[in-house]
This record gives sequence, structure tokens and C-alpha cells, in this order.
Amino acid sequence: MSAKNEHGLTPQQEVFAQGVARGKSLSEAYRAAYKASKMKPETVNDAASKLMANPEITHRVRQLQSAAADRAELDAAEIIREIRRVAVSDIGGIMYPDGKVKLPHELDPATRAAVASFKIDEYGRIEYKFWDKNSALEKAAKIKGLFREDNKQKADPLAALIEGLRGNVVGVVKDGGADGLPGE
Repeated sequence: MSAKNEHGLTPQQEVFAQGVARGKSLSEAYRAAYKASKMKPETVNDAASKLMANPEITHRVRQLQSAAADRAELDAAEIIREIRRVAVSDIGGIMYPDGKVKLPHELDPATRAAVASFKIDEYGRIEYKFWDKNSALEKAAKIKGLFREDNKQKADPLAALIEGLRGNVVGVVKDGGADGLPGE
């Protein structure tokens, strides 16, 4: 019998759990973990389902999926930090004091954050393109709530219409005659 890992799974069970956590079907994960080339598809399906019913395997799949979700998640602080780096960037960091342009690997981290792309032509000249600083500043201002006052000043069309109609609405008019005007 194979030795079990710290999660109580055999090496094959661990490979199966990792396959399922990565999005493979149960049958695909089973085929990756076990010698199943001579097995009928129905047999593979049954064996994979039974394996997935094992609580230790189910728990391990959930652990792996949770860890992957944590790694993939950007938190708000990271987003704000990146926006700030672009907003306060100084593109002067692409040059040496003598006026020569630095190669991309020579840029400091703050300047590198401001670079959207670069290309080097056949003569060795470097062309840098930078992220839109104005856009970064606008995003930073929205995060800080600096547009709240501006938003209050903009008219809401529906509210303006309702306010404009207040006091100017004529009540129900009784039909007075053939001409459609109110009678006396």
C-alpha cells in the first residue's frame, strides 16, 4: 500500500484531488492519477465518483480550491497601491542624468510601474509608452470621494422634471362643452 501524505491521501489520490481542483472532470482526474487506459468509460466514471465520495479527498479538493482563490484574489489595498504608483509616477526615471535613456531592466520599480510597454527598434532606440496618468489620478480621486460634491451639483433629469412640475400642475378639468374647454 502507498504511503499517505499529510492530508491522509495516497499519491494517486493527491493527483486526483489536484486535477479536480484545477477544473478537470472526475473522469479526467482519475485517468491522470491511475492506470485507466484499459478501463471502460463507465468503470472510470464509477471509480472516479466513488473516489470523490471519500471525505478526505473532498476536503483536500476544497482546500486546494480555496488556496487557489486566495492567490487569485486582488485585494483593494493592492489595487489602490498600483493606482497610486501610476498617479505619482515620474517618467524622468527613464533617463540617466547625462540624458541617455535607460534600458527597461535598469528602471527603478516606481518608473517601471508607469511603463505600459516599450519597444526597441533595429537601431537600439527605445520607445516607452506610459500608462495614462490622468486616468490614474481620476480613479484615485473617485476612491478618495473627491467627486461626491461634483456629483451633487449635476442635475438628476427626473428630479429636475418633478421639481419643475411642482405647483404648476392643473387639476382635473370638467368637460364643459363641445369645444373641449371648461364650462362656466
